[in-house]
Amino acid sequence: MSDRIRQQIELLRAEIEDVDLQLADGELDDDTAVQIKTRYETELAELEAAAAATLQPDPEETRSDESSSGIRRFNGRAIAGIGLVVVAMTVIGYFAVQSLSTQQVVGADGIVGDVLRGEGQVDLADVSNEEMEEVVAANPDIVPMRLALARRYFEGGEFDKALQHYFEVLDREQHPEALANVGWMTYLSNRPDIAVGYVEAALDRQPDYLAAEWFLGNIYVALGRNDEAVVYLTRITTSSDVPDDIKASAVTLLDQARAGG
Repeated sequence: MSDRIRQQIELLRAEIEDVDLQLADGELDDDTAVQIKTRYETELAELEAAAAATLQPDPEETRSDESSSGIRRFNGRAIAGIGLVVVAMTVIGYFAVQSLSTQQVVGADGIVGDVLRGEGQVDLADVSNEEMEEVVAANPDIVPMRLALARRYFEGGEFDKALQHYFEVLDREQHPEALANVGWMTYLSNRPDIAVGYVEAALDRQPDYLAAEWFLGNIYVALGRNDEAVVYLTRITTSSDVPDDIKASAVTLLDQARAGG
């Protein structure tokens, strides 16, 4: 473990203890304390997963493909999990809360040209991550653009970058996509106890959100809440919007949940 990661872990643990003290002293209300503590615990889980990966590298880490660098921070279960969600997010347009592949956005001169003046549309497929980062930095409160960038990182397995932008979104609004995807990444870092609150909140805000239902089915199984998992996994297996490979995975998990229930 590097000194930098160790220091960050120690700092986050101290911050979590401080939140508990502030709550006990009445300096924070319950809702604020939970929100702050959950964020710190999620970041701590990410750092601990990264530290564990350096001590016990997964065989997948030997791959030279740079595009998987974000995934290599996680264990084998995470690698398999992101593979499933990438298929789902790519194939099923229904899984996206809103499509931003072609949308008018606020941009910056030299990147999206006349869009800054409201004179046209930008196809985000033609805009690089670096250019989108510049646009987001220039327009920090434009949530749709930040979501589009976070989604790119999420689908590419660059979870550290995705988390950064999703948390920025959540600082502005409780967006279902940000909640669901932060929850899934937290689950993949072996913290289903923290992940469940994010994904449940996503479904509270968008009850027909298929991706969140798939995530929650997995999380409930991990938590031993098998009867609840069966409800969501059954929806995945019977939905016409879910491709066959995801359905097959859901059927396997559904059998596991029923056996454990």
